[in-house]
Amino acid sequence: MCKSRMLRLLAIALLVAGTIAGGNALASTGWAPALRSVADRILPYPEVTMWAPAPEPGSHVSTYADATGAGSNYVYDVQAADANGDTRELQLIFFGSESSGSGWLEIEARGGSGVHYRACEETAVPDDAVVALGERR
Repeated sequence: MCKSRMLRLLAIALLVAGTIAGGNALASTGWAPALRSVADRILPYPEVTMWAPAPEPGSHVSTYADATGAGSNYVYDVQAADANGDTRELQLIFFGSESSGSGWLEIEARGGSGVHYRACEETAVPDDAVVALGERR
C-alpha cells in the first residue's frame, strides 16, 4: 500500500474516532437530543408537515442546559400524524420553557425531529391526522 493512501486512511480513522468520542462526550452531558436534531437537519430527509396535540407539561423525556447556561431546554417525544393519517414519533425541543399542554402543534418534521413547530387551531388540523391520533373534534 502506498504511503499517501495509508496517511489518508489514518486521517479518516482519526476523524471517525474523534467524531465518535466527541459525540459520546456530548451525549453524556445531556446534549444527545440536540445532536439528533442537528443530524436530522443535515441528512437528506424529506420535510413533512405533521400535527400533534401539545405535550403535557412535565411529560418531557429529558432536559439539558441551554446554550447560555441560564435555563433549560425540554425534550418531548410526541406521536404526530400527517395529512394522510400516517403517524410517527417525533422529538420536539422546547427552548427555555415547558410545553403548555394546550392546543395543537403544526410541525415541520425531518427524520425523527420536529425542525420547526408552531401552535395552531384544531380546525387547521386535517381530519385524517385527528383520527390517526385517536383524538375527537
